[in-house]
Amino acid sequence: MPKPLICLILLLSTTVACSNFDASKIENLNKGKVVVIGHAGLGFHRWFPFNPYPSNSFTSIKKAIEEEGAEGIEVDVQMTEDWKFVLYHDNRLESMSALNGCISNYKFGDVILINYQLGYPFDAFQNEKLISLQQLIEYFKSLSDFPYLQLDLRTSSECLNNEESKLYRSRFVRELTNFLNAQEVPKEKILLISTDKRIFDLFKQFNCDYPTSYEVTGDFEEDLNWAIDNKVKSFTVKPKILTKERSKAAHEAGISVVTFGAKSKSGNRKLLKLNPDVVQTDNISALRELLKK
Repeated sequence: MPKPLICLILLLSTTVACSNFDASKIENLNKGKVVVIGHAGLGFHRWFPFNPYPSNSFTSIKKAIEEEGAEGIEVDVQMTEDWKFVLYHDNRLESMSALNGCISNYKFGDVILINYQLGYPFDAFQNEKLISLQQLIEYFKSLSDFPYLQLDLRTSSECLNNEESKLYRSRFVRELTNFLNAQEVPKEKILLISTDKRIFDLFKQFNCDYPTSYEVTGDFEEDLNWAIDNKVKSFTVKPKILTKERSKAAHEAGISVVTFGAKSKSGNRKLLKLNPDVVQTDNISALRELLKK
């Protein structure tokens, strides 16, 4: 057999092998089921696979649910100066809009519905505006089944000093708890995520009984012990920190594991091999394909 043909056969066989994934081998708290969450909708705007929509924008969220088949959405929540909640990822508004500074220093009416500015070529394909948490929940309520809603709480602002930040954190948790209660958001469908352990004390202070998740950014084992002591039932873990062994340790403590960020099929495959319970993905269709049994 000619050498080039042998190489082609080997390449094709490798490609086929890489495309397969045995989802039945996933070991988690859901008996192998992994919940598919759109990471800020369709993920972040990018060249490949091409996505012109800003993260946290309405079209990105709507397409993730209605076209890509996500079971829910993770969004980034920030609070305005007058205690209203807006979806936006970055620390500063100049990163993706014509405004400067932080959402914490603006009134709700000044930031809501401003245009996203992503630059060339993305702005030729999108005309999205910042939306509120209220708008997102109203959309979710319009659907036949309320999707999973994971809120990444941006409870710190680089535009505030230490004393202002302390007041901001406290007000954030109090206002969010009141808001979710008023909206009657189903508790079994929501998850509040924070990287700040002080927020979990505030959850208790304001009787916030919605499910919570601590986002691990440092020492996994130390944070696991803290979670057990504080009865935190979910971990959100960056892929570079997560391992199979760490997922197992969390599961043995009754803590579910959320991980995030893959943009490709191979990236999603790597996440699944870590045995998570939930994946926030930037490529929903690739993840759903891998989970087909």
